[in-house]
Amino acid sequence: MKKLTLLLFLIIICQNSYSQKLLTSWSQQNIENYTREMYDEAQKLTTSELLLKNTKDNSWSSVFLTLNASINNYKEDTDYLKELAKQITNIEETKLKGTSRLIIWDRIISGDIIFEGKGLIIYNDLFKVGGRANQILQNLTNKNFGYVNINTTNEELENLKNKWLDFLTNKTIEEFKPTEYPNAKIPEISSLTAVEALVVSLQANATKDAITKNCLKNVYNLDEMPKEKGSSASYCNPDTYTFAYLRILFGYEEINETKDAKWWLNFWTTNQDKLVWNNDLGIYEVSE
Repeated sequence: MKKLTLLLFLIIICQNSYSQKLLTSWSQQNIENYTREMYDEAQKLTTSELLLKNTKDNSWSSVFLTLNASINNYKEDTDYLKELAKQITNIEETKLKGTSRLIIWDRIISGDIIFEGKGLIIYNDLFKVGGRANQILQNLTNKNFGYVNINTTNEELENLKNKWLDFLTNKTIEEFKPTEYPNAKIPEISSLTAVEALVVSLQANATKDAITKNCLKNVYNLDEMPKEKGSSASYCNPDTYTFAYLRILFGYEEINETKDAKWWLNFWTTNQDKLVWNNDLGIYEVSE
């Protein structure tokens, strides 16, 4: 799988500024149901077959295969890129399976993805055909004219499609500039959407509990979380990462166990419209 690993590395390096980012750690080995045989078959697909596949992909592994095959084989195929651009207005949605360590903040908020504390952050909504098409175009061209997210309107999708089509006919199009967070300790988690997703992810969830138990058993051969503080096994629980991220975002240097999941949910509900970014300190503060 050396070719796969190298390709993923190149994608991340080229696109790290806007299309996708790593949070703590991720590799293609984290993708569920992703095999060499699947990879080889995807490389044989024609552009017509990939376009159809993009409309039907129903798992993170199948989405990644479409992206992978597009980059390997059709990066310079302008006709293919134009057809992808036309798919941006396709609002059909699929509940993706096998999303372990895939991070799409809106989908964590909606409950479609479980946040595991680390993984690959994608800014397009891969649950939508248009979001997948936009992701492929961004990876193929190193250009960003905006994202397709869970709330993107039909008018915005039409405008985004037209920007891609204009660009692909050699017109000069101004690129989208994502919001910056000066002095952020971890820029990848610094948007308000990410903050909300982190708070939501702290709430009780049976799937998250199962992830924790499986990690304890498979990595540490434990049936339950150790009671002693500071055990490395605590990182089997995604909440360990999440509490740390929230402390960083709000400048809380000390661990305060009273700031539990319920506290953070109440804090977010009460203050979400009053949060402002302090450019000097690189943290969120509640405005008066």
